[in-house]
Amino acid sequence: MNPSSASSPAPRARPVETGTKSTRIDRVGRIVLGAVTLILLVVFARVVQLQVAPSAALREHIDQRISRNAEQGPRGDLRDRRGRLLAATRQGFRIFVDPTLLKPPYGDTIRSLARITGLPDETVGDRLSRALDENVKRAGTDAKPIRYVSIGGVLPDNKVEEARRLELPGIALEPRPVREPAIDDPSLAPLVGVVGIDDDGLLGAERTFDETMRPVDGKLSYVRDSRGEPMWIPEGGYIAPQRGGDVRLSIDTVLQQIASEELAKGVERADAAGGRLLMVDPVSGEVLAMVDQTREARGLVDWKKGDHLNTDGHRVRYRTILGSAKNAKTPLSMHRNRCVEDVYEPGSTFKPFIWSVLTERGYCKPGETFNTHDGHWTTDFGRHIADVTPRDVCTWREVLVYSSNIGMVQGAFRQPYKETHADVLRFGFGTKTGIGLPGESNGIVTREKDWSKYTQSSIPSGYEIAVTPMQMVRAFSIFAREGDLAGTIPELRLTAATPDTVATELRRRVLPPWVVTEARDAMKHVAENMETRVAQYFKEDAKCPYTMFGKSGTAEIPRPGGGGYFDDQYNSSFIVAAPFDHPRIVVLAIIDDPGPEMIAKRMHYGSAVAGPVIRQVVRRSLEYLGVPAPVTEEDTKIEHVASAHGGARDLATSDDDQ
Repeated sequence: MNPSSASSPAPRARPVETGTKSTRIDRVGRIVLGAVTLILLVVFARVVQLQVAPSAALREHIDQRISRNAEQGPRGDLRDRRGRLLAATRQGFRIFVDPTLLKPPYGDTIRSLARITGLPDETVGDRLSRALDENVKRAGTDAKPIRYVSIGGVLPDNKVEEARRLELPGIALEPRPVREPAIDDPSLAPLVGVVGIDDDGLLGAERTFDETMRPVDGKLSYVRDSRGEPMWIPEGGYIAPQRGGDVRLSIDTVLQQIASEELAKGVERADAAGGRLLMVDPVSGEVLAMVDQTREARGLVDWKKGDHLNTDGHRVRYRTILGSAKNAKTPLSMHRNRCVEDVYEPGSTFKPFIWSVLTERGYCKPGETFNTHDGHWTTDFGRHIADVTPRDVCTWREVLVYSSNIGMVQGAFRQPYKETHADVLRFGFGTKTGIGLPGESNGIVTREKDWSKYTQSSIPSGYEIAVTPMQMVRAFSIFAREGDLAGTIPELRLTAATPDTVATELRRRVLPPWVVTEARDAMKHVAENMETRVAQYFKEDAKCPYTMFGKSGTAEIPRPGGGGYFDDQYNSSFIVAAPFDHPRIVVLAIIDDPGPEMIAKRMHYGSAVAGPVIRQVVRRSLEYLGVPAPVTEEDTKIEHVASAHGGARDLATSDDDQ
């Protein structure tokens, strides 16, 4: 061993510079990571930029790859005041054609579409040929070809299946909403109305409450690939449709059916050209029933100016109802609502209003006696006034009970013309009721500056004024309201009332309560007289156990254009509130143009033709509403006899056995 080598220290191993290499690797990694991150950020930003603000050229390309489909929501339901369904929407299907996919020859396609849709071959062929010809013109231009042609309307269910089995290119089905009535009652058609092809309300309640029932459409957007297949739905690409709101009408379908049935009987019995009936709740202002009927009576002819008599000298019965001729079955005429659209002269049913204001102002007192001249009287300006029920004298109360035209005219001339004009307006005549139905008329009231002595002598008997049935029931409800509401005019409504409806109603007083009481007491006798007469003439009709108050009216029908009146053609009406003690309903029935035989028998008056309708509608309606009938002396006697024989049930059993 070398001593020197043994004594010298062993050499140290050089340390590996691991820290330096690690630092270098980390630095390179961070640089790479940062570069990748930056690239990704740039790419992401570019993607965002392309999505948010692409160039015009790129936007056109993107739009070609995105499909947007609207998803229609269901329209809200229409229901009656008790929740019964009146109209609802279901999904139907309609055929459409993509002309670019059709293959010639087109004969089989046209015949198949015509067979399924029920359209003539020529109609289908014409629609397709126009689209095909237009596409030929657009070929080679920037204009896009026509790819959608609808054929016919919504198909019946059996035809939908037949259409699905067609193996013809370019033909497809598209879903369409179908609005259908839930109750087969033609009287509801004018009230419910019509919905158009775009599911928008066109007539009736469908139009009035369209904003509430209209749904909010949803939408679906998705990106397609180069083959047109869906790839994905972008964020926010789907918005669900929202169903339209339901509307609950004030109409009660049972009361509507009662009104429709009884009015139809009355119109047929009177050989009338038509009839109208309205029923309202005088407290809440709800319209409970609204019926408008027309009938093509025998011998009706259209009016021509200058017509008076036939060549053989017999009187002609002219058509007096607009839309009742050949076009009566058209959709528009079927949905006309004469209860709000057409006016009529109310005749003596207008007397309670003038009678009340003259009483209120003290011009006439209920017990005051008027000389009614045995039914014939001439004014100091030469106008002859006649009464149907001639009497030598009448008290002011009897003037209303016996419907004296003479007494009413004498009373009206005690007040200035200006006051009479203002009185007509304060009852709401001359302005719409605001019920909301389209086509409502304002009525016709002579302007104050045109008011004359003839106007002053016509208005008290319901002439020289034109009103709608809706205005009449609103005004008459003033007499049917009780307590703090007595003498106030209700706000009529077509939607079901809530418990707070009456409490929050803005009350407009028209008459003081004491005048309302006086008028009601007088009109009670009018209704009693009607009940007595009708019971004599129509013994087959059920007796009405309810006491009511009201007024009849019979007015000549004016010729179009204001050229006088039709000879022996009338609108006969009766308006009542019942029951007398606590009125629940106000009912107006109008019989349009009772037939010649009724006039010959002098049975055309309001009490004779509209009265029977009223009493049956009141009886059936109050029974349905659960209003107890008043106990009569006859009922008391029967109950007494029943008690003596072991009770009412035993007596009834004995009668049945007999």
